Amino acid sequence: MKTILIIYHSQSGIVEEMSLAIKKGIRDISKDTKIELKKAQEAGWNDLKIASGIAIGTPDYFDYMSGAVKDFFDRTFYPSQSKIKGSLTADIPCILFASGGTGGEPAIESLKKVSMYFKFKIIDYIAVGSQITPENLKRCEELGESLAKAVLKKD
Repeated sequence: MKTILIIYHSQSGIVEEMSLAIKKGIRDISKDTKIELKKAQEAGWNDLKIASGIAIGTPDYFDYMSGAVKDFFDRTFYPSQSKIKGSLTADIPCILFASGGTGGEPAIESLKKVSMYFKFKIIDYIAVGSQITPENLKRCEELGESLAKAVLKKD
């Protein structure tokens, strides 16, 4: 069974709403896919190593990802690297999502940069402002669908 990991940090609740919409989109495409929805501070290497796909969400804090999401990356980077095989997370389909007063784009850029080191295959992303709209949530569902389709295509 394939597993998709959704990790996020949310203080105001917007990023959590986005993560739930992504989960719905995944579920709409594949009822057989296991979905692990975890707050970033609760997720770790054991979650990442079984993931067939990953969605990562954060608020935009000071034009960067939240400390909790950065901490997840810090805790899982070295275990995900192999001197023999290289990155154990290479080519895992990935979507990114962020929210913030400046539109969330700076946080997305920081997520992209760190994801590059994990060698995730970034499919798409969404960045929203400090208010969530029904259109934003629909877009999150579509991202979840795209992620599920990419995971199902992968060996």
